[in-house]
Amino acid sequence: MPGSATLDGGVRLAWANPDEFDRGRALHLLGSTERARAVATTHQGLRDRFLLGRMLLRDLAAEAGGMRAEAVEVAAVCERCGAEHGRPQLRWSDAPAPPPTASLASCAHLVIAAIAPAGITVGVDVEPARVPREADAARRGAIVELLGGTTRTAVRRWVRAEAVLKADGRGLRVEPGRVAFTETSGGSGGSGRRVTARLPDAPTVYDLFDRRIEGCLVSLAVARPTT
Repeated sequence: MPGSATLDGGVRLAWANPDEFDRGRALHLLGSTERARAVATTHQGLRDRFLLGRMLLRDLAAEAGGMRAEAVEVAAVCERCGAEHGRPQLRWSDAPAPPPTASLASCAHLVIAAIAPAGITVGVDVEPARVPREADAARRGAIVELLGGTTRTAVRRWVRAEAVLKADGRGLRVEPGRVAFTETSGGSGGSGRRVTARLPDAPTVYDLFDRRIEGCLVSLAVARPTT
């Protein structure tokens, strides 16, 4: 079932299963470049994830900006090659405020979109919590080689690292093992844990928010505003 959530600071999430959405509406919302990308994506599952992600982003931005989803444009120009596979950027012309920043993530059974107020970068990542046993052992072992730590928490650490690298904008051009995490006491009365992250070559601190949605592990990285 589709879902949504609003976090502190105006950060919004929306998610849905790519097997269950209005493909006709999603296609209607696309711009010409997006439509060309959709047509060129021959794998139906990947195409559906692309269509659903662009629709979720538009719906979130339209709600935030008080406009129709048709008025929101989405571009994803790669900074290195200029192709349409970079970080998603929202554009609009009729809202009184600048558009939010955005991020997308997907796996086979969940697509999730995130937006944050203009000027605050955001990154989101998702992985299925469970996969077949042999594949899961290989997945966790590979993550431990990259990030260290234990196999028990490996998948959660991976989605956290990916979320941070997406928010940073360089993605996997930066070694995931360079993401440094800090856990401190937080919450009411000192209960719970607060997780932050940063990269050694950048001053930005990211607040991490973890969720479990529809059998998937989701992590959201939100850049802490500079003062």
